[in-house]
Amino acid sequence: MNLNYKKSAKFIFLLISALLIATVSAATYRYMYIDGSVTVGTAKLVWIEGADSPADATISGSTYTVDLDVEPGTPQNFTECVFLKNQDSAAHNLTISVTTTISATDFTECKMHIYNNSTSAFIDTVDITTSDSYETYSTNTPLAAGNAYKMTFEVSATTGASGPYDFDIQVEYE
Repeated sequence: MNLNYKKSAKFIFLLISALLIATVSAATYRYMYIDGSVTVGTAKLVWIEGADSPADATISGSTYTVDLDVEPGTPQNFTECVFLKNQDSAAHNLTISVTTTISATDFTECKMHIYNNSTSAFIDTVDITTSDSYETYSTNTPLAAGNAYKMTFEVSATTGASGPYDFDIQVEYE
């Protein structure tokens, strides 16, 4: 068989050129960008410990950790446990939700009462034994600039209750 090297070289050159053109056209990209920044400022809503806050309660950033020590069969009130203060110059809508409930069979009462701190007016009660919540978006007034909510707890464990019971309450605000 007689091989023509000139024709073979041209064929290989054309084949390589076609592959390069196909690769380049398949690898055409367009670019889009996000130019952003993160500004860290002061918190708009903050927790402030009250005079009746248990001694082992702590505030770390946006988390208030409290251990409400009670005796079985004896109701106990923590009347000035914690404040939620709006230190912003604008009012804020918010939702206070029980995200982890406490056992309703071991507690006859486990509630958090919310008051307007400046007027002492009662606002609402959040039942910690249910997935209860309070919100200001639809019918209630937003937390005004410079104002605070006072949170009190009313806890009554049944006579058979014993040990720790965990609950979580979340405050979501705009």
